[in-house]
Amino acid sequence: MKSVTIKELFSAMFLFEIGNTILFAHGISAKQDSWIAVLLAMISAIPLLYLYVFLYNTYKVNLTEILKISFGKIIGKMISIIYMFYFFYMAARVTRDYLELSTSSIFPLAPIKFIAIFLMVVTAYFLLFDISVTLKVASILLPFFLSLVSVVFIFAFTIPGYSFSKIFPVFAGGIIPILKAAYPRILTFPFGEMFVFMMVFPKLKCNKDLLKYSYLVYLITGILLAFNDINMISAIGVKEASRVNFPFYTVTRLITLGFFRNLDSLYIALMIIGNLIKIIIFAFAGLKACQSVFDIKEYKFLLIPIAAIIYALSIVTAESYFVQVPVELPIMALYVHIPLQVIVPILLLIIYFFKRHKLHS
Repeated sequence: MKSVTIKELFSAMFLFEIGNTILFAHGISAKQDSWIAVLLAMISAIPLLYLYVFLYNTYKVNLTEILKISFGKIIGKMISIIYMFYFFYMAARVTRDYLELSTSSIFPLAPIKFIAIFLMVVTAYFLLFDISVTLKVASILLPFFLSLVSVVFIFAFTIPGYSFSKIFPVFAGGIIPILKAAYPRILTFPFGEMFVFMMVFPKLKCNKDLLKYSYLVYLITGILLAFNDINMISAIGVKEASRVNFPFYTVTRLITLGFFRNLDSLYIALMIIGNLIKIIIFAFAGLKACQSVFDIKEYKFLLIPIAAIIYALSIVTAESYFVQVPVELPIMALYVHIPLQVIVPILLLIIYFFKRHKLHS
């Protein structure tokens, strides 16, 4: 089994958290105080992150194996099947996000199915060489990704009409709208999604600094996402940020660097890095869950059929952000993400306290 270093895992976790979230920020709550909701959700998610790491450090196996130990083999496998489909759905959901942006703005004439097939081929190719390769690539790409994001953040100040005054007044509608934005939407996306790394943690050479690096990921993610909200609203205003599907892309197109205008190529680079890492990790988690459920020693023969399933799901899921944002996301956050990201891990913790004497005996 190929292992990875904590810094490689940190790079993948960071790109997983920040990449797709910044690119596809579509006004989770495009208001002056949306950045407060992001920071509030980040702080609230820290105990959740501690729970994920605690469960892994206690059992030293991935999430589906913990489920079998805690609930028993039969019930554990049944819950693992739910997680398996959830991971594949999330891989398809991120793929669909990529397709939406590609076909609606960057590549309007490109066949959507061709782009989806390309993503699945790349995903299957990376998984053919184990997830450790993806994590190593993430550590190489992280400085490049951060450099490109920094360009957008810094040069957004040059956009005509840019003003921090656009983020005021905060708390204009009271605390309730901020709480509604933070819970459960921002809590589950992106912070709660970190639980998928419970399927990756066993790849670590040493888990000594796992909790410290995981906290660092949350801290940097929360700060960058909050600043991203401030930056977008300051650049294009609340109304425009609420109207467009991809405000970060809109900001990128408004930046002018000398002779360089409409920095679409910069956004494409960010999009490929930010989304591929997330698709690959969710697909890997689904494959490992499948391996655990059916007691398969090797999952590589499943790559093609699973890639086909993710491809099909990405095509048949919500055809437009006009459906996804107001309808699908709130329902998924409350009735799917919260149970799988929060409730089940808490149940695992409760079961651990009842069984801890037996586990340590």
